[in-house]
Amino acid sequence: MGMNVKSDGDDDDGIIMSEINVTPLVDVMLVLLIIFIVTAPLALSVVPVKLPKAGLDEMGKPVDPLVLSLDLQGQYYFEENHRTSSFTEAELGARLAESFTRYKQFAGKDRFPVVYVRADNAAEYGKVYGIIKKLSEAGFYRVSLMSEAPQ
Repeated sequence: MGMNVKSDGDDDDGIIMSEINVTPLVDVMLVLLIIFIVTAPLALSVVPVKLPKAGLDEMGKPVDPLVLSLDLQGQYYFEENHRTSSFTEAELGARLAESFTRYKQFAGKDRFPVVYVRADNAAEYGKVYGIIKKLSEAGFYRVSLMSEAPQ
């Protein structure tokens, strides 16, 4: 851990060579690494807990998402269980309330369906806002707006 001084026998032209001896540094780092490898499993708190047995079939199938679309002509489309139905703005509230009754059993759970709202790019903001408002009035609180990825 010092300096190496080389001399060729002449003390008057001694050149000081300052080199770092890395061997002790590597030794210390390896010892620290071994200490951490040994103590890491001991640091985990292992609390003996008897977990219940459950299969995936018991959890149930996830609920398919609902898709509510609005085109430029003001026509609404509701895609539910791989079936698409069309209706007008006047029927929107009744359709959503009817659909909510089918999904009421999942209310407040993680399996409650997400409603995806698809609206044409040129659709009026007020109509899209109206869709979201009617969805929340019907009880659907997990709402997501759909868009296309930029090219």
